[in-house]
Amino acid sequence: MGCMMQSLFQAFLALILAFVPQAVMADSYGPLAGAEWGRGSAATVVILHGDVSGGNGNAPARYHYDLAKRIAGDNRNAKVIALLRPGYFDGRGRQSPGNNYKRWDQYTKRNNDMVAAALKAIKAARGGAELIVVGHSGGAAQLGAVIGRYPGIVDTAILMSCPCHLRSWRQGRRQMKRSQSPHRYVGRVKSTRIVALTGQADKNTKPMLAKDYVNRARKAGLSADLIIVPGAGHADRKLYDALYRAVRTEVRN
Repeated sequence: MGCMMQSLFQAFLALILAFVPQAVMADSYGPLAGAEWGRGSAATVVILHGDVSGGNGNAPARYHYDLAKRIAGDNRNAKVIALLRPGYFDGRGRQSPGNNYKRWDQYTKRNNDMVAAALKAIKAARGGAELIVVGHSGGAAQLGAVIGRYPGIVDTAILMSCPCHLRSWRQGRRQMKRSQSPHRYVGRVKSTRIVALTGQADKNTKPMLAKDYVNRARKAGLSADLIIVPGAGHADRKLYDALYRAVRTEVRN
């Protein structure tokens, strides 16, 4: 009787775990570290965090893990991977190689190439699964450059709170000299669908930056949507709720 009860319990536990998004430790995705949730095979959603440059400028980058868990829970047919951008760590044993220049002026050719290599590795490992990549803030800046420099690498790019024109973004402040600006490469994007999502009340990456980028993309003949989220800021619940809706739409497409 004891063995039977144990077998029933194990079967019940396995059934529960099958419906709960689980985090999986991963050494690397190409050159970058990260973690993943979900087991779906139809789509792969990758998330690139922002610069995490507030406070002492050395905080762990892991807020996007919560986004990944929620997206995995909402989309059972997708696997969700939260990457650590070059030079970042999560405080839980994972760290990506590279130099983020103390989290300043870091969207360099070398760092962007590392992001591209990670996305290539993920795409190859996932076979025919659709690749949807979300970049937030600095992650959006890197993603915007990557989809232009590596045409076709991403099926859908969601640029959230994107500083898509670096010179305009830094107007009146210290300019970035090493970094690659997404607006310079938009004409080289090929098949990637673009969704630019920005909070109406974002005082950091203002909506005009996303609007200008989408206008450039449309002039280049690309599929590009602009979503301005009423009342949302640079990183808050309203913005993230809009992201969840946008990802669900792209996964279902």
